[in-house]
Amino acid sequence: MDLMEAIRRRRAIRKFRPDKVTTEQIEFLLEAARLAPSGVNSQPWKFKVVTDPALKEQVFLSSKNQYHIKQAPVVIIVCGDTMSYSKTLKERFRELLDNGVLSQEDIHKMGLDLLTPDEEKELVKYRENAAFNTAIATEHIALAATSLGLGTCWIHLFDKERVSELLGLPSWIFPVTLMPVGYPEEIPEPKPRKPLNDIML
Repeated sequence: MDLMEAIRRRRAIRKFRPDKVTTEQIEFLLEAARLAPSGVNSQPWKFKVVTDPALKEQVFLSSKNQYHIKQAPVVIIVCGDTMSYSKTLKERFRELLDNGVLSQEDIHKMGLDLLTPDEEKELVKYRENAAFNTAIATEHIALAATSLGLGTCWIHLFDKERVSELLGLPSWIFPVTLMPVGYPEEIPEPKPRKPLNDIML
C-alpha cells in the first residue's frame, strides 16, 4: 500500500475483531513511531504496549468506558517524555544508573523526589512541546497500522492521572494518547473533507 492510499484509507476504528495482533506487527508500528521527526531531534516519546486483559480493563475504566479500548487486542499508550529536553538531567541520571546508585525502576518510582524545584519547573515547561511531537509519532502509528490492514483510534478523553498511576510513571513522563489497535470489525465511510481551495490562504 503506498502512502497516499494509506492516508485515504485511515479511519477512526471503534469496533474490533478479536483476531490477534502479532509481535512483529506491533514492532512494525513502533518502528514507524521511532522514525518520526521531532523538534531538535528530541524524540520526546515513550510507548507502553498493553495486551494484558487486567491492565487493559483498568485503562478502559479510566477512559469513561470507551468500549473499543476493551475490545481491541492491543492498546498503545503514547506518552510524552520531558526529560528528553534536558541534557543536564539526562547525564546526571545516567551517571546514577552507571554507578549502580539507582536502578531504572528506582528512578521511575521516586519521580519528583529526584528533582529539585527548579528542575521540576524546567521539565514542566516542555510538556506542550513533548505532546506536540508525540502527535507526529502517533500518526505514524496510525498510517503504519492502516498499511497492515489494522485499525486504530486516537483517544484523548481519559483520566491521565489514573493512567500515570497504573503505569507507575515518573513525573517527567505523562500519557498523551490511548491508541487501541486491531483488525476492524467495520470500516466507517470517509467523512467529507474541505476542498483544497478552502484550506489555502
